[in-house]
Amino acid sequence: MPEQSKMEISLFSGMTILWNGTPILEHSARLNKPLELLALLLLRGDKKLTNEQLMDGLWESDEIENPAGALKNAAYSLRKFLQKADKEKRFIITESGRYIWNPEISVTTDVWEFEQEARLADQPGTPAEERIPHARRALKLYTGDLLPSLSMQQWVIQYSSYLRQTYLRTVKNLVATLCERGGREDLEETLDICNRAALLEPLHEELYRYIFNTMRRLDMKQAVLSYYPVISNLFYDELGERLSPELRDIYLWASQGANQMKENLRQIQQDLGEITRDARPIHGAYYCEYEMFKSVYQMVARSAARSNSHVLLILVTFEGKNGQTVAKQEIVDAMARGKEVIRESLRKGDVFSRYSRNQYILMLTVTSPADSVVVENRIKDAFKEVRLSAKIELRMKAQELDPIV
Repeated sequence: MPEQSKMEISLFSGMTILWNGTPILEHSARLNKPLELLALLLLRGDKKLTNEQLMDGLWESDEIENPAGALKNAAYSLRKFLQKADKEKRFIITESGRYIWNPEISVTTDVWEFEQEARLADQPGTPAEERIPHARRALKLYTGDLLPSLSMQQWVIQYSSYLRQTYLRTVKNLVATLCERGGREDLEETLDICNRAALLEPLHEELYRYIFNTMRRLDMKQAVLSYYPVISNLFYDELGERLSPELRDIYLWASQGANQMKENLRQIQQDLGEITRDARPIHGAYYCEYEMFKSVYQMVARSAARSNSHVLLILVTFEGKNGQTVAKQEIVDAMARGKEVIRESLRKGDVFSRYSRNQYILMLTVTSPADSVVVENRIKDAFKEVRLSAKIELRMKAQELDPIV
């Protein structure tokens, strides 16, 4: 009996199509409507979508004048394309007036395989040792988001969100099992799995709890010291949030005894300078986390009492004009641009930090409190050159610090 012909379609991170192992579509960064129709038919094939549902998925209501005609043309073009595989076969057929994939032709997708393995990995009552291989296969199949070039299509958004949540649930279930077993190889696999997951979900704090706790169990102090500041800055810059006390405690654990006794001052100076070496020449104000900002404040306030200088705090706030609500992404963009504008507008000796999701706090040493007006005007002028959302306005409030005596 001759072996049955088979179509294999990959949809994670883009689309590829193989017919009996031979590619008829190499990895596609951009997809046309016929190929989008193919993906929609396959991923929603179990529901046997009506033509109206296909049209709603492929086009917005006001995007095209004749959606029925456009669907017919897309189906015709898809059939012509699939003839590259076999001119005699009818891959797309109609059933009760609906377009469907021909059930007589074998087809598989990486999405279907991923869902199947994820279900088997999440079966209640099944021993952990039996679920682990299924979880590993599921994670190997999930190579990235579903059809990223169609990420703005509503049906892709919904399906992609479901797949990503399934992926994260599989990650957490697997690493929980590995951490419970606790062998060195299990812990090393946990780090590998969570680091790959963090590339796809960089702001998922639970992943970092597994990462840092596993590093602690493996006594990876230097790795914690190197990695924690990067993740801490990421969360603060993107979300205006600090990592949990649990993760800060692991960082403090790694810091204990990290520095060996040294007598060479030049070597110590080199250690202190490493953090800025890649950023030379140094220019603009110094940006730091808020916890460090508080320590710097203590030092500067004491110094001001001795030198009879004045220290100003300026709170910079990005908010919606006339009290209107602003989308989260617009605030994120404004804060990212604001960080660079503030850095370039201040002097090297000035310090600033992110205070909240939409605020920066600045600390400046000046000869007169009246200089705050000059600084505020300088920052405002700098922002005039930057295109912020028309919905966002900049507000600043200054106050002189009381010296610590």
